[in-house]
Amino acid sequence: MRQLASANVRALCALALTGLTACSHASLSLQRPALELVVQSSTLFPETIDYDAVRAKFLLGSFREGAIYVVAGDGQVSPLVDDPRLCSVLGIAVDAGRNRLWAVNADLGACSKPSAAGPKQLAAVGVYDLTTGKALDYVDLAPLLPGPHLLNGIALDQAGNAYVSDSFAPALYKIDAQGHPSVLLQSPLFAGDGINLNGLAVHPGGYLLVIKKSDGHLFKVPLAQPQQFSQVRVDRAFVGGDGLLLVGGRSIVIVANRTPEQTVNTAFALASSDDWASARVVAEQPLGDDYTTTAVARDGKLYAVSSKLNQLIQAAPEARAKLRFQAQIRVIGKVTNQW
Repeated sequence: MRQLASANVRALCALALTGLTACSHASLSLQRPALELVVQSSTLFPETIDYDAVRAKFLLGSFREGAIYVVAGDGQVSPLVDDPRLCSVLGIAVDAGRNRLWAVNADLGACSKPSAAGPKQLAAVGVYDLTTGKALDYVDLAPLLPGPHLLNGIALDQAGNAYVSDSFAPALYKIDAQGHPSVLLQSPLFAGDGINLNGLAVHPGGYLLVIKKSDGHLFKVPLAQPQQFSQVRVDRAFVGGDGLLLVGGRSIVIVANRTPEQTVNTAFALASSDDWASARVVAEQPLGDDYTTTAVARDGKLYAVSSKLNQLIQAAPEARAKLRFQAQIRVIGKVTNQW
């Protein structure tokens, strides 16, 4: 994608590449991961990366410290959101048009600020001022369904509504722009062993695309009639599917790492020509053993974050406090807009 001088135009382009605005078709290619920067903190263990086009900087949510950080070009980090209610930050989502930052808050027993609700019970979403990090809203989803819970992915639509996946309760939630929560969809097809529903994206055609980590199935969920959801027909599953990035309207990238039964550690590029009734794999790229989780588009490139987060989650409590790893942000592909 061509370089753009205006911050406002850069912000619009970034939104288009993450599926929040109507956008042109885009083609993407994957490449052998190339190191862009090393995060200059060894205690963050980020799960999700996003991009703030106004700052022209990456944002990272910390699974361990329960905060959100701005990443400078040299890898130095500075806190943007430091809310004492946050335990482990999983999905984050930038709403540049409303100057908001959304953050999923969960507890798997691996954070430095244990929640009052306890592991697998905390299920909340915070909303913050994108410029200052000031808390604007805090929405508790736990009362909507019995636990256990692991809120995981989050995606926004053009109206400012948020959609959240729950990896333990077989459900998707909606939080409207005024902060009112509801259960969008429940299904036994979303249940399974371990971590289930995970990354998701809002398609400008009015539906969600959601990856299920445990068995690798990809779902299409119409927002107006969610009960009419379907499994996207594709000739393979994406076991370990974690992050899902929509690129234009016809392509997605799935970042798959591992499950207890299977190690994948691969990025997959998928394309669809029938509005995601079906899809085909157009490229795949091994990512290595650093537990890559999510990806974001910036200025024509695809970036992914890896942090050995699995080691933090699996470590014994006494060993967890001693773990250190500097997360990496790597280029894993390119995006070309077809105007």
